[in-house]
Amino acid sequence: MIFKLSLSSLKFEYLVNICLIASMVSVIAPLMLLFSLRFGIVSNLEEKLVTDPKNLEIRMMSGYQLDNSFFEELKNDPHIDFYIPLTRSLSVTANVNFKGKMITNLEAIPTKAGDPLVIKSGIEGELQDDEAYLSEQIAQDLNIKVGDKFKFVISRIKEGRTQNAIVQLTLKGIIKKEYLKYKSILIPLTPLIYMEDFRDGYEPPIFSDGSALNEQRKYFAKARIYVKTLDDVEIVDKKLRAHYQITSALESINNLKAICNVLDFILTVISLVSIFGGVIAICGLIWTNLSRLEKTFALLKLTGLNKKQIMLMVIFENLILSTTAYAIALGLFATAKALFNHYFSNILGQNTLVSLLTINHMLIGFALSTTICLVISILICRFKILNLNIANSLRRM
Repeated sequence: MIFKLSLSSLKFEYLVNICLIASMVSVIAPLMLLFSLRFGIVSNLEEKLVTDPKNLEIRMMSGYQLDNSFFEELKNDPHIDFYIPLTRSLSVTANVNFKGKMITNLEAIPTKAGDPLVIKSGIEGELQDDEAYLSEQIAQDLNIKVGDKFKFVISRIKEGRTQNAIVQLTLKGIIKKEYLKYKSILIPLTPLIYMEDFRDGYEPPIFSDGSALNEQRKYFAKARIYVKTLDDVEIVDKKLRAHYQITSALESINNLKAICNVLDFILTVISLVSIFGGVIAICGLIWTNLSRLEKTFALLKLTGLNKKQIMLMVIFENLILSTTAYAIALGLFATAKALFNHYFSNILGQNTLVSLLTINHMLIGFALSTTICLVISILICRFKILNLNIANSLRRM
């Protein structure tokens, strides 16, 4: 019965209720759009930073003498996700030949299990010494496919003569160009070490007969280092920069954080102003609406409705109004969101979403909207309606 009375009251005062719904929609829809833009833009920036392994990489710019203690320290650092030693830069160049087509001066990069470049490219497993990964650009230039065999060629000058070492490798995977833009080949660490030894005049396995090994190796020149999260970049950068010349994506990450802070501040100010204005407008409309219904509530009291039933009736009415307003605001938001994403997809790329809200966000928004509306209506009802004087109200009829 109370619910039917609520519906009848809403229908009777439909003009005021339409104004109330419009007032709530004018507050909720822009707020949803603001939140979606903040969440969408920042999430998109964060995703681009996180999904690109280069942004989690700490690169050494100069050669050093890194011993085993350095790598043990990296191994025990909770911020480090992946590391592997590097030889001298001059020792890592190589040529590849596939079906007579040669590509020269490639950079050979060491890899092992857990390599972010390999994982992001969707490649599983671990390389053997006679296997390799190629960057996508090289694979396209050579028209080579996974499983094909190709020649890996390195050179040295010994006793005034140029000597070539030619090894046949099997292509086990292709590194996507968005993660490795320059022409490179990824091989296990052992062949990379033997490349340097071969060029230093030794006769290591793989590239020679293994008759003269380098048994004095104690140091490596550099290291490939990747941290776990964006926040870890600053920690590891600060730690290594005190002793080594390095480069990282720390500046880009700090710029992102600055953008987040600016957006949060702007959003907070606009949201507070909008919410404050909306609450005042809603308070005024609910007050006006309930004031106009004083005589109705007085008559309902005379017919036997108690304070609890009248309060329940007011709650039902405002729950219906707030739900309707949120549904309309959600429709307007969905339209604006589609327009924003369509417009910016032509500028930033097809998969870029600048306006984005999750189901959880929408449910939280609905809960907050209805809660604010109900609290206002309950407070006004408590002090305006439940304590009204029936005789005075009916006398003004």
